[in-house]
Amino acid sequence: MEEIYDLELERVLREIEKLKAKRVLLQLPDGLKVYGERLAEEFSRRLGVEAYVSGSSCYGGCDLALKEAEALKADLLIHYGHTPFLEETGGIKVLYVEARCRLEILSVVEKALPLLGKYERIGLTASLQHVHGLREAAGRLEAEGKTAVVGDGKGRGVAYPGQVLGCNASAAENISDFVEAFLHVGGGTFHPLGVYLATGKPVVHADPFTMEVSEISPLGEEVKRRVRGSIGRLLEASKIGVILCSKPGQFQPGQALNVKRELERVGKKPVLLVLEEISEEALGNFPGLEGFVSTACPRVGVDDAGRFSRPLVPADLFFKALRGGLWD
Repeated sequence: MEEIYDLELERVLREIEKLKAKRVLLQLPDGLKVYGERLAEEFSRRLGVEAYVSGSSCYGGCDLALKEAEALKADLLIHYGHTPFLEETGGIKVLYVEARCRLEILSVVEKALPLLGKYERIGLTASLQHVHGLREAAGRLEAEGKTAVVGDGKGRGVAYPGQVLGCNASAAENISDFVEAFLHVGGGTFHPLGVYLATGKPVVHADPFTMEVSEISPLGEEVKRRVRGSIGRLLEASKIGVILCSKPGQFQPGQALNVKRELERVGKKPVLLVLEEISEEALGNFPGLEGFVSTACPRVGVDDAGRFSRPLVPADLFFKALRGGLWD
């Protein structure tokens, strides 16, 4: 049943039994939702529990399905694919299942070696599903005479050395001054792009799912160009929406008010908005606004800037741009 991922079925069953849970809600990110149906069937068959699968978004540990769990009066929320992020869950019991990937990574690391040829000191990062393979990756780099460095991250949601989140690349930032380039192991470009944007160092991406390797810098520079364009258009606008996200780990009312005050200081007319999901369709309900500053996930409006017809800029980049310190 578990196939590529370790879904820790037996541990989850033991926890459900220990808590005497009768109704559980399963929450999985899109890449793991395919397992939700079978997991729910397994829990129901073996323990007789009512098992529900959330079909809503699941972008990270910041995006717990607390409202759904509360509405269901669930005894337990089983959250797959992320490490703990929130300290306060409103009394709802949450079980985190990391869903480590079982694919071996040495082959794709070997494939990445030519792209790392001119660098001697390499920083190593990975998404949660692959952090357990970083020691093996380091050994392979060292066998080539290179120095491999794995940094400790800090902040919410970071539980392991070398682990990066979409919103937190501190494991890379903390060692950036001591390495010449990074090797990131994981699926998709979301996390290695975050490492590049945070450090400005060359990032080689090794994808164990596709067995493809690539240098992230061209994509990173294109993203920077688009974001600078969004910021330029935003600063030309007059009436600007300030987005406060209602997701539990992205709810930042203090930051939203700071953005509002800063916009007023530079002569803009801010309007405070509350959204759960930020989409072109949702923003289309506010045609009088010429742009938006978001206090939600700091990657919204960065990787996906092209899907918004009006400029949308994360709050941290908005403040950096005003100070003149954007990607110095």
